[in-house]
Amino acid sequence: MVVVACSGQTTVVGRVIEVNGDLSTVDSFSVVTEGGETLTFEPDPFGRYPFPLPHLREHLLSGELLRVDYRSAEDGTLVAVALDDADRSQRSTVRE
Repeated sequence: MVVVACSGQTTVVGRVIEVNGDLSTVDSFSVVTEGGETLTFEPDPFGRYPFPLPHLREHLLSGELLRVDYRSAEDGTLVAVALDDADRSQRSTVRE
């Protein structure tokens, strides 16, 4: 699933397949979408993350889906501006 918002941000849901960095930092991470596309992101230092970025390694091990809101930088780099567990973010967007 890919959603494009008016603010120039895009949202994608996928499985984490790679995390680069050390135990306390994440320099970049990659996800594969349900459509099979692999995207690599760099975290925005001012991004909205409900968990410490090294938590992404748990997603890598568990295969739990991740929601990534991102923007494209001028050089083509994909910059993650917000992350969330996909199941939690989907529950919060359900309207009754």
